[in-house]
Amino acid sequence: MGPFEGPVLDVDAPMKLYGSSNNKSFNTLKLRFALAEIGAPYEFVPVDLGKGESRAPDFLRINPHGKVPTLVDGDFALPESGAILWYLGESYPDAKLLPRADGTAAALQARAQILRFNDLAATAFYPAYSEWWNATSSDDPGKRNPAAADAALGKVTRALGVLEKALAAGEHLVGPFSLADISNASIVFSLQRRLPSDPLATHERVRAWYQRVTARPAWKTVTAD
Repeated sequence: MGPFEGPVLDVDAPMKLYGSSNNKSFNTLKLRFALAEIGAPYEFVPVDLGKGESRAPDFLRINPHGKVPTLVDGDFALPESGAILWYLGESYPDAKLLPRADGTAAALQARAQILRFNDLAATAFYPAYSEWWNATSSDDPGKRNPAAADAALGKVTRALGVLEKALAAGEHLVGPFSLADISNASIVFSLQRRLPSDPLATHERVRAWYQRVTARPAWKTVTAD
């Protein structure tokens, strides 16, 4: 049987996370990290993008956009990794990855800052990483673009500067450990694995923060396999 055969939605089943078969890819990794921190039971369903599994009819019934990750929680299907991350934070308040919306200005502002840093990971770091990869990964030297690669690295450095400044106020990006740390540590992991030199070499606070986050048991669990 293929991964999408049988019922698509089952209200009595545990959550399912449909993610990249490369389970260390950024958008899949940050959700696996969050779920490990939460300790919620779920089934991980790997989707091989290279084999076109995200275009399979049964998967398109879950997410017509044909993209991963996608979360299925009972009869509710939710695509887009940023939305899924927020949904998990809201759904499991006892995990304290997202402050409760209690009507106070402090909670409102902390939640907004967490969303801000989630956006930084998704709209600054990730596109820059993708631009660098596209400019350097071709086996044909003639198709590589050193200027575009350098420009992408400049964007990474600029975004790291934002984290460096934020971390002057504490050990985590927004108050205690939160979704903001989960999303940004996950993309920094990709940067450290792929970039030609350590992107954190000149960012002391970011390097110390990354070491703290990646020392967490949940992180070790999701990066061990």
